Amino acid sequence: MPSDNQPLRRYYPSFRSLPFWLSVGFFLLVLALVFTHPWLMRYEINQAKADSLQRLGAYKTSLLATIDRHLYLPRVLASDPRIVNSLGDLEGGLESDSASSDGVSTSRLLEQINRKAGSDEIFLMAPDGTTHYSSNYGTEDSFVGMNYGYRPYFRDALGGTPGFYFAVGATSGIPGLFLSAPVYSEADTTLGVIVVKIDLQKLEQSWKASGDSVWVTDKRGIIFLASSAKWHYTTLQPLSDGVKSELAETRQYGSSPVTPLARVTEWQSDDWSTLDLDAEGPELVFGSAIPDYPWQMHHRMPLAEVRTQVQWKQSMIVLLYAGFAVGSLFYRERRRRTHAQNALARLTAERESHQRAIIQNTDVGLLNLDDRFTPLFLNERARNLFRLGSDDTFHDPSELIQPWHPEEAGNGSWRAEGISSDGNRFPVLYTLNPIRVGERNEFILTVQDVTELTAAQQALQEANKVLERRVQERTQDLEEAQAELAQNQKLAALGRMSAAIAHEINQPITALSNFVATSQMLLARNKIEAVNENFLKIEGLVARLSKLSRQLRIFSGKRNTGSAYVSLKAPVNYALELLAPRLESEQVECRLSVPRDYQVRANAMVLEQIVVNLLTNAVDALAGQADACIDIRLTEREASPGKVSLSIEDNGPGMTGEQLSHVFEPFFTTKPMGKGLGLGLAISYSLACDIGAELTVSTRPGKGTCFSLILPIASAEKRENHP
Repeated sequence: MPSDNQPLRRYYPSFRSLPFWLSVGFFLLVLALVFTHPWLMRYEINQAKADSLQRLGAYKTSLLATIDRHLYLPRVLASDPRIVNSLGDLEGGLESDSASSDGVSTSRLLEQINRKAGSDEIFLMAPDGTTHYSSNYGTEDSFVGMNYGYRPYFRDALGGTPGFYFAVGATSGIPGLFLSAPVYSEADTTLGVIVVKIDLQKLEQSWKASGDSVWVTDKRGIIFLASSAKWHYTTLQPLSDGVKSELAETRQYGSSPVTPLARVTEWQSDDWSTLDLDAEGPELVFGSAIPDYPWQMHHRMPLAEVRTQVQWKQSMIVLLYAGFAVGSLFYRERRRRTHAQNALARLTAERESHQRAIIQNTDVGLLNLDDRFTPLFLNERARNLFRLGSDDTFHDPSELIQPWHPEEAGNGSWRAEGISSDGNRFPVLYTLNPIRVGERNEFILTVQDVTELTAAQQALQEANKVLERRVQERTQDLEEAQAELAQNQKLAALGRMSAAIAHEINQPITALSNFVATSQMLLARNKIEAVNENFLKIEGLVARLSKLSRQLRIFSGKRNTGSAYVSLKAPVNYALELLAPRLESEQVECRLSVPRDYQVRANAMVLEQIVVNLLTNAVDALAGQADACIDIRLTEREASPGKVSLSIEDNGPGMTGEQLSHVFEPFFTTKPMGKGLGLGLAISYSLACDIGAELTVSTRPGKGTCFSLILPIASAEKRENHP
């Protein structure tokens, strides 16, 4: 082999030093990456800054939208005559809110405005800073009676300018944005200050859910809004003693001291800051001013991400160079391999004899056939299989295997019968595959004796037949048992239904018989008025039997289940209008919470009947209940996306566990004798099943019961495809 390599070295002399020059190039590349690393870091930080400023634009928009939604409210409330008159009464010497019914009325007014405006709290302060009216007057943390005269928002508004101040609530401890405005009398004298507090915690929660790290700082660099609450009331820079005294006096951020965050010595710039955030490690902080407000919004990102980007780009450069080096070495080796293939050809001839020896000792019969399927070679296993002697002339494969399919060469294995030289037949599995030998087409025929395998398969088939027969017998026995069980269940259900119907009908019939007998006696005594009274009672009993018959027909009859896309709010309004006289006469308050309407696919009349039945059941449950109230809510279900729930909840006595288990059964009722048939909820449950809805019930003993009708929401695409 050394002599074979000499021509290759003379033909490619330049490749002799190729690894050396590739190593030199790699060393120079590493040096270049080391010296350009600071430039790459600053380039990536500037890229991160551009991305952060783009993200901050969206967050600033959401913050400004939240503030602007309430910015007008203090000025509007300050001009409300009811607010002005309330402060005017205080200036005239009337009692404060804590003891005045007018004060309670004003606080209730503020509570209603606060709820409708979606703000946190609204309170009204006198010129001395004392709060006299507040939307939270009925809570433990009421602002009524508290003096907030030291707060800047009060001093600014009292001086005639609108107040704008973020602080931690001195009473509630809840942070928020305080917007204030002066309240003037008709003579342009300052009567007091109206303050609206906005809770920005929901905005922080939305920032946290987005996955971005966002801060908002005031003009002194103190963080007061953040996607993570752990950074509240820390500062990006040290505070002076004067600022610390001011914070202690105003208690803007509570009683805890404001601590500065540690700065990293490297990677600082006028365009960004790098801070050490303990467990999070060093992070880059990019700031952007908020227009028209003394605040700045910041976006954070780990410094490690920038380093990763730089390392990734440097790694790509190294990989490209490595690819070039590998390609160069591969080209050189390919030229060398061409020369080595010639040596391999010589080895191939030497190994053929070795391969034939291996073929001779294999456990499968092998026959080498030419392109006319004439045997060229048989191994020892094939000779033994067909009982051929070493001096026998090679037989044609069609004489050894039947049936023989040479046209299916290369298409898998075939089952056939092998025929030995003495005429013995045995099952075989053979495969015929084409091969290319130089310029010739040949075939390899493999033959395997499967006598034992065939016997095992036959035994397995017999066992399967026995097993199938047993399974059929057991299946027939099971079907007969199931049929008998179903018949018994039908008889039991029929018995329970018959007993319930007989119980409901027997009492009116017995009463009818008694009234008829009594009427006959009264007629004989000529007591006409008493007979008329009996007839009225008989008429009521007949009406009860008619109602029972009608509900039984509804429960058991075939209903119209035709459906269309209908509003879910419409049947609620229909039921309220239908039962309005009864609700008013029984003094039942209905509270409706329908934030938006939903379209569902159902039968409108069926929906109306279900809602009327459920609402009627709730009114019945509130009979004799003080402060009777029914809550009707229409909400999307978080546990089942794409479905809407119509809930009807009363504050009645509720049900026991035993009653709850039978609530949808026919003729089951918790009402007094003669007040109900026990079919309303059973009919509603059956109707709900007919329209593909789900009717559920939950109860709290002593606190009330809630029925929920759950239906899938019809999307706009479905409504367009199914008009």
